Amino acid sequence: MRRFTLAILFLGACSLASAQSILTVKLGTFNPVDAKAGLIAGLTYGRQVDERVDFGLGADLFIRKFKQETTVNTDTTLSGSNVSEKQTNIDYSMYGLPLMAHLNVRFLPQSRVQPYVGLAGGYEIVFSREANYEADVKENRLYAGFGWQAMVGGEFALGSASGILAEVLYNGCTVKRSTGSNGAGFPTHEELDFSGFGFRVGVRLGGM
Repeated sequence: MRRFTLAILFLGACSLASAQSILTVKLGTFNPVDAKAGLIAGLTYGRQVDERVDFGLGADLFIRKFKQETTVNTDTTLSGSNVSEKQTNIDYSMYGLPLMAHLNVRFLPQSRVQPYVGLAGGYEIVFSREANYEADVKENRLYAGFGWQAMVGGEFALGSASGILAEVLYNGCTVKRSTGSNGAGFPTHEELDFSGFGFRVGVRLGGM
């Protein structure tokens, strides 16, 4: 997996030196195995080799937030409005940052709707923050690891250098963080399965 990732990164970097530039912006949802679904936004910049193939370097941002609140008091203002006072019991947030090199291959390049497949490989960082006010516990966790992505989608051409797209995404990655050692002196670590499926829509702009 690491060799595959390095190869994709190398090919992507080499391709940036030639051909037409491309900017792709995507937005959708992603559902990791060890976390609930959240918003994912992506940005990829690269070069188009020909009418079928393009390379790029990109970054995604996954965001999931959860807050558990309890109403502790209700009141009526002088104007007759009803207001509620709430307390926060649990405040949780998770952020994922896959940094990857991309390879995309389009089919039927002369068609108005162009099916495509994509592969990507790189490094992924996941950060979570939890504040449990009921238990008076606050904790931050930082995970990292190599990962890959596979995409299948279709692009509707708006013009000679622009289009809108929709795709199904699979992200394969297990991120880890060191937790020191156990009582027997053996090194220990935590793992978080950040693999899962997602769906995104976006816009592709050429000649940027």
